[in-house]
Amino acid sequence: MNITQFVLAFVIALAASAVLSPLAKRAAWKWGLVDEPNPRRINKVPMPTGGGLAIFAGFLAASLVGDLPHFGVTVSAALLILIIGILDDRYQLSAAAKFAGQFAAVLIYVLWGPRIEFMSNPFGGMFYLGKLSFPITMLWVLTLINIMNFIDGIDGLTTGIAFIGAAALATLALRLGRYDAALLAVITAGAALGFLPYNFNPAKLYLGDGGAMLLGFLLAAVSTEGALKGAATISISVPILILAVPVTDLLCAVVRRVQNGVPFYQADRSHFHHRLLDLGLTQRQIAGLAYLITGFSAAMAVFTAHLARATWLVAIALGLVFAYGSMRVGMIQPFGSHKGENKDA
Repeated sequence: MNITQFVLAFVIALAASAVLSPLAKRAAWKWGLVDEPNPRRINKVPMPTGGGLAIFAGFLAASLVGDLPHFGVTVSAALLILIIGILDDRYQLSAAAKFAGQFAAVLIYVLWGPRIEFMSNPFGGMFYLGKLSFPITMLWVLTLINIMNFIDGIDGLTTGIAFIGAAALATLALRLGRYDAALLAVITAGAALGFLPYNFNPAKLYLGDGGAMLLGFLLAAVSTEGALKGAATISISVPILILAVPVTDLLCAVVRRVQNGVPFYQADRSHFHHRLLDLGLTQRQIAGLAYLITGFSAAMAVFTAHLARATWLVAIALGLVFAYGSMRVGMIQPFGSHKGENKDA
């Protein structure tokens, strides 16, 4: 592969996503893909949620031009993820039905696509996974799908984080000579950036579950492609660090719900963006802050990626900082505080 192919893939993904976003908006209204206001939502009026259609169109158009690795299985799984998300946006699927659809899509991808074959050891060397490769890859992809879906609560937040994360992964993959992963990352970055003007506050079109889950899947696919056995690899700690904001939000959601004695999957109004809105920040300010944090953590991941121990140490240090910040803004209760104290959770 040469630089021209990467530039072409990026431009096609960006252009297709941008040009088709207005069509996706019209399709969303026509098909009833609408986010109605409710106590947990930020929007005060009904909003179309067909952004995933534009993201997928950008991804598919660029994939047809570029020599995308595992093309058939990646596109098939991505399409199924999009369909499950669209069905959820339209019919409000139960948590079990939604997860079953995600599981089926990821199963297809892992059965016939790449797998994570080892994980970095913070103390040096690698843990070779052997038969655990299959379930760990399944868990990894499912987790990233839901991480990006969980954080999608205000205009432009998930789309911008996905763009920065994909750009960082593309940079790292190119440095390591992992051109398959780099191409997929470039396509993902282009599709996200093309859609961002329609999604940034004030948004004209929402990602919907289909779009948020699709971006999570594509980021997972990039990191899975980059984690194949070989001399030049992307450690799993790297995307964890790059996606520090949504990872922290998910972990806090689980801890918060355990603290309050409710199921971990039960929705609430104490996510990252909810708390910052309650503190008086605007949607643009929250998105900008998330972009800055993601840019910083992504830069740290790229600079330390060749040193597995350093990457883990940076991730742990930032994790402690984020945990403290999460307690300060009320995303979780201070450990040892009275259970159920946070009534808004």
